[in-house]
Amino acid sequence: MMGDYLAFAAVQAPEPGTTTTATRWGSATGWRTYSPEEVAQSDVLLRVENLTKRFPVNMGFRKKAYVSAADGVSFDVRAGTTVGIVGESGCGKSTAARLVLGLIEPDSGTIAFEGVDVKSLSRKRRRELRRDMQMVFQDPYSALNPRMSVGDSIAFPMRVHGASKDEARERAALLLRQVGLHPNHASYYPHQMSGGQRQRVNIARALALNPRLVVADEAVSALDKSVQAQVLNLLTDLQEELGLTYMFISHDLNVVQYMSDRVVVMYLGQVVEECASDELYEQPLHPYTQALLGSVSGLDPDQPPGPRLEGEIPSPIDPPSGCRFRTRCPEAMPVCADQRPLIREPRPGHFVACHLFEEGDGHAGTTSSGPAALSPALAM
Repeated sequence: MMGDYLAFAAVQAPEPGTTTTATRWGSATGWRTYSPEEVAQSDVLLRVENLTKRFPVNMGFRKKAYVSAADGVSFDVRAGTTVGIVGESGCGKSTAARLVLGLIEPDSGTIAFEGVDVKSLSRKRRRELRRDMQMVFQDPYSALNPRMSVGDSIAFPMRVHGASKDEARERAALLLRQVGLHPNHASYYPHQMSGGQRQRVNIARALALNPRLVVADEAVSALDKSVQAQVLNLLTDLQEELGLTYMFISHDLNVVQYMSDRVVVMYLGQVVEECASDELYEQPLHPYTQALLGSVSGLDPDQPPGPRLEGEIPSPIDPPSGCRFRTRCPEAMPVCADQRPLIREPRPGHFVACHLFEEGDGHAGTTSSGPAALSPALAM
């Protein structure tokens, strides 16, 4: 994980004459294309379109298979908001985060930051872009170099990007205060701090370059509940104070509900549902989302349990045909085995990939290829 950070430590205006086009959902699922003018008028900070990534796996002598970690992943992140990404382990949440930040390269798809395709930027511009996109990793201990003091760890990205030693030291002290630590902690080493303090250091380091987008990948899952609450409140306060935008990845549905404005639900490398946080938790549409929320324990002993997921997640090396959730879905139909469901918008701003919402079945709303299928940011 420390290697991930060192690789990542290494938005400016687009190159003259650069243009870009954006889409809401990909051509394979009925996406519509947006012009550069529409993108410029929206408040979309990050747009991910049809992102695909497969990892090779050795299956024996001269045999190779591929793990489908991300397959047609698409979502928008509006400036100043928090987008939560949820799903079971192995659904592709962390892969999507690393693809967005450039820690791994996608096989296909587009990542656009402020309307500019990251892939079209020169190496120098992509390095500059890293200032605006930072990450808070899951394990606060392994993300820090045990041989570097806290102050040096926070100053490291600033030094990489040309700040003087005195400037970096002064800003490191300021950042420590900002995350609720004393400037004297700059002389401490990771082993001398608690888990919550180490995660605060990681947050301070992520803020060192004044980023616009912060990706928090399971940032509180390794912490005690009381410490989790402190770190979540810190992230919320920093967002209000600095105008930050978050991608918040977690398997804890309660934490995601607390932090997020919109939620993206993933299953086996694909997005199955996306909508506002309150709407998702009150009226989920996809059978997988309903079962996922039904697995959360409530405080009311008289509350009936929700639908439960049965069976194991299929192998990402050989995922089911058609809808990948059909082998565990109580609503599965013959068409689910034959066709991958298109993204639909049965309610304004509520997108779902399920055959239950196909046109003509009494459930469907406007299709994703229709005029009302604008992303939430562009539809305003």
